[in-house]
Amino acid sequence: MSEMLMKGLSSTKRELEAGVTDAEAELARTEEYCRKLEELIAVGKATLHAASQLPLSQMSQMSKPAEATVVPERAKWPELAKDSK
Repeated sequence: MSEMLMKGLSSTKRELEAGVTDAEAELARTEEYCRKLEELIAVGKATLHAASQLPLSQMSQMSKPAEATVVPERAKWPELAKDSK
């Protein structure tokens, strides 16, 4: 093979390897975000179930709402912010 062709192939290989590395890192971040959302959903479901078990009179006596759960910042997940618009 010519030197020019070999140089092009090795450059493409490096670009592909870098792309794979970036994709793997993005997958890891997305998996972590998914775990956090699953945890948030579980807490919400448990809270909803617990609230449904309380008598109505007891619920009206509660003076302050339960501590709110914080959703991960959307700024850290701009690809999700795009989809929601």
